[in-house]
Amino acid sequence: MIGNNETKLYDYLTGALIVLILLLRRFLDTYQSFATVVFCSLTMFLLLVGLFYYGIVQTVHKTILSRPWSLLALLGSSVYLFVLLVPLGLFGFSNFIKFSVPISGDQFTWLTVNRYPLALTAIVGYFGLVLVGIYFSHFALNLLAADRDHPIQVLKQTVKLMTLKKYGQKLCLLFSMLVAICLLIVGLGWLNRLLPNFFLFFLSQGTIDVVAPFVEIVVIGRLLGIQFARLTGRGLIAGVGGCLIIFSALFAGINPAFSVRPVGHPTIIVHRGVINHNAQGNTITALKRNSHYHFPFVEMDIQETKDHHFICAHDNDVPIPGHGDQEINRLNLAEITKFHHVDMFGDYLRTANRLKQPLIIELKVTNSSDPQMGTRFAKQFASQLTVLPHRVHSVGYPFLRQIKRQIPQINVGLVTMLNFGNIGKYKVDFYTLQHLTANPFLISSVGRTGRPVYSWTDDSQLSMMRMEMLGITGQVTDQALRLQKLRVNYQKDRWILLLNSLQNYL
Repeated sequence: MIGNNETKLYDYLTGALIVLILLLRRFLDTYQSFATVVFCSLTMFLLLVGLFYYGIVQTVHKTILSRPWSLLALLGSSVYLFVLLVPLGLFGFSNFIKFSVPISGDQFTWLTVNRYPLALTAIVGYFGLVLVGIYFSHFALNLLAADRDHPIQVLKQTVKLMTLKKYGQKLCLLFSMLVAICLLIVGLGWLNRLLPNFFLFFLSQGTIDVVAPFVEIVVIGRLLGIQFARLTGRGLIAGVGGCLIIFSALFAGINPAFSVRPVGHPTIIVHRGVINHNAQGNTITALKRNSHYHFPFVEMDIQETKDHHFICAHDNDVPIPGHGDQEINRLNLAEITKFHHVDMFGDYLRTANRLKQPLIIELKVTNSSDPQMGTRFAKQFASQLTVLPHRVHSVGYPFLRQIKRQIPQINVGLVTMLNFGNIGKYKVDFYTLQHLTANPFLISSVGRTGRPVYSWTDDSQLSMMRMEMLGITGQVTDQALRLQKLRVNYQKDRWILLLNSLQNYL
């Protein structure tokens, strides 16, 4: 085990690393670019490797600088664990790393359309990587502890010693890390709800910013086999920890994410034309029933049939007797109307113009969508789309560009369901972000473009309040009347902002 003096130094180095992590995160908040993300991630990785090198050397009481295979094992384990922690927070850097993924608009569309099979593949693949990573870290630990630098011999030994019990212990360690951090965040959030106080809020944020990275560092250290002696100078360590929390609290106090004030009540956008389940969505009946409220926008969905008719529909598939669920893009209009009543978008749009109700039209996209769907849509409805300030949004970036070229005066927006990529670089007029994945960094990055930022679908009071606290421009909701009555008190409801830290770990 590490002696007391060495342990104290390791803890001090850990504290210094946490300070540097906070500084790097603030740097990324200010300078949002691919280059800064790469620089900060590399810097943090090298610092972590240095910290773990010291801890491992003190644990095994050996120098490994002259042992190339041991050094390679340490570096490989660190890289592997670094990658595995990206979906699990990675000291609050996950959102920055996801932001830096260099993807084009076409790639963004393909990834979004295929998100479900890709997500399933990613989950299975990640679980496999976790199992391999646990085994690899155990091998590295055995190699580092061995008297000689013989990787093959150590590998054989690891195969013999590695058991399901040890796998279970490592998995429980990772799971416990997530549970502990999430409970900390939720607990401090509810404490601030019960005791709304300016100083308590920032101390709570400081605690999250210090404790969460500390727990992650400890867990990684355990996976690498770093062992600690019991400390006698607990008061000293507590004092250092308290200073770190105060430092982080002061740091949070100057963070734009916490100093922002709600810009006013968000624009209310009626989802599918329905309020509190009072009609069937995407129908002219719902539009007529709720247009008298005169909300700024009604959001609705359209699909293109195989024979190039645009119908009001949300789901990509419809049930056809004897054939099961069939994709609308692969069916002619006559095949659909034989079994289902659908409203034609042309009729819907004319009704909206007559009722003077502006629309936000979501153009649905699938893998079967015709490549020229956007151009055809714009040509068919150009004259009607410019009667009122209608807007079009979609996950299909290429189709938005087609529409914009045909109708330059119409506003087009990108619908996001995934939180990655620098979407601020895309040539659109507004953004519609999925509320569960919308985080302060993402909202800030697209907000810097000066374009409106909407969120969907905000039905719970907590979601509505959170989005308004983050300065969202408008909210798409099934509960328009609830949102209309909602009033956010920034001082009293500041606790909601603490919950944003959960997005790093869930």
